[in-house]
Amino acid sequence: MKIGYARVSTYEQNLELQLKALQEAGCDEVYSEKISSGRVIRPELEKALSRLREGDTFVVWKLDRLGRRTVELLDFIQDMEQRGVAFQSLSDGIDPSSAIFTIAGAFAELERNLIRERTLRGLEAAKAKGTKFGRKRKLGDKQIEMAVKLLETPHKDGSLPTYEEVAEVLGVNKSTISRRIAEYKERSA
Repeated sequence: MKIGYARVSTYEQNLELQLKALQEAGCDEVYSEKISSGRVIRPELEKALSRLREGDTFVVWKLDRLGRRTVELLDFIQDMEQRGVAFQSLSDGIDPSSAIFTIAGAFAELERNLIRERTLRGLEAAKAKGTKFGRKRKLGDKQIEMAVKLLETPHKDGSLPTYEEVAEVLGVNKSTISRRIAEYKERSA
């Protein structure tokens, strides 16, 4: 049996080219997913691998669909060989037992490192320009000032309000109040 696997990294990318190539290669079953190769768990890849039996052939459109690190690729091919499963990469035309396989994996790893480096440089440049990343804060400084005042203002019975009570008034979680007050006090000190 021939089992195929197709993968793209983002939802904006399209699987059609890979799926068509795997179908034309005579795959009986094809598993596909949209997930980064950096993810440890790739559910559809795991399903495809669990279906493989001795004498089957595992087919990918291109080696980098499995991973980009040479060690990962070599371990994968070695595992296939130990299981008695043939391996086929349609675009690369690579015999896993050849030195070319190692070289191709090295270039894929290099490419990924370059992409990561460019991404980090882009993030640093954006930060330098003042771009803020992450989720918008639920409470501004004025709301935190109000929370501090509420916590310091006793009830009629003389007891001080709790973080839970103040959080409820402001419509946020208690941990948000405590974290933001700590940040506010640190900045004010």
